[in-house]
Amino acid sequence: MKVLVVEDDRKIKIETIDDCLESLGHVSDWATNQQEANGLLVANEYDLILLDLQIPSRPGGKDSPEFGKNLLRQIHARKGQGIVPVIIMTAYHQQCVDMLTDLQEIGVNGSISKPFPTSGRTLAVVIEEVMAKHRWFRQANKAKDQTELLTTFDGGVLAYHPRRIELCGETIAEKSRRGYAWQILHVLRETNDKGKYIHRGSRHLAPKLDPEPMQNTLIRSICSLRSRIRKLMRNRLGQDCGQEDIIGNDDHGYHLRDWLITEVYDEAGTLVGGGNGAGKSAHAKQGGEPAQQFSEKQRWVLAQLASEVKLTRRDVEMEFGISERTAKRVLGELSRAGMIEFDRSESPGFYRLR
Repeated sequence: MKVLVVEDDRKIKIETIDDCLESLGHVSDWATNQQEANGLLVANEYDLILLDLQIPSRPGGKDSPEFGKNLLRQIHARKGQGIVPVIIMTAYHQQCVDMLTDLQEIGVNGSISKPFPTSGRTLAVVIEEVMAKHRWFRQANKAKDQTELLTTFDGGVLAYHPRRIELCGETIAEKSRRGYAWQILHVLRETNDKGKYIHRGSRHLAPKLDPEPMQNTLIRSICSLRSRIRKLMRNRLGQDCGQEDIIGNDDHGYHLRDWLITEVYDEAGTLVGGGNGAGKSAHAKQGGEPAQQFSEKQRWVLAQLASEVKLTRRDVEMEFGISERTAKRVLGELSRAGMIEFDRSESPGFYRLR
């Protein structure tokens, strides 16, 4: 850690402050006045500033608490309040108390009186306390920034593969993994004759799992699955997924949310079926009808198929330089919209207009 020490008393700097910083494993630069400090702040980045409140404004000038206060204001104007923690050091305790309100408004992270205590809240203790609080402050603000950058989850594709289940292209359950997540998601994708996901209470859901879990075990498994999905969507896709945005629960039991579109794939990655087939989009969350708007890639697919080209997923990947996952999404959306279908009469299969 690099520290800027602003102290006009050479003896205190060398005999006390240097020993403390050396003991903590920190390196430091030294300024004896406001002018020198500003020069160092322009040329360097610091993790901490130890600021003697009673300093001169320039070399050879008279010292005053006002100059230390002005430097504090300049530090935060240049670096931003809270970016670099500042510890005030002063032998003029009463003057510091009188200026306390102004200093707090400008931004002070800690303070210590001179001469420094040799026990209790020593300089080393104050430095460690301030840096610990500063690390927490930075982590909290980083988490806040990440939260503000999240987009709201508005539905997506739940793809069932032979050995894994993906949500928006990210694996949320695996067949080989212990627990009930795999089985729960397979049971909940069942639909009624209207294409709606079937609701199942825990008493009706448990007997469909093997081995049949106790009711409390089933509830804990669903909570764990929800949490895992929520964390994955946040960390991998930057989406804010609510606790019941994937698996809802109401008076009729647990169920997949209607804005999820299920797709079923075989070992070769070919789309062989869907669960609800409703084709709901983001508008479904707000109760509106989805608009039929196709992307550039989808318009190209439709144009190729209109020319009676036997198009495969690989053709789409090669044409646009996209991943298999993206190509599946492009074709899957057209399939759900009733525009194309997959023909398996030949090997390999191909897409054609419906």
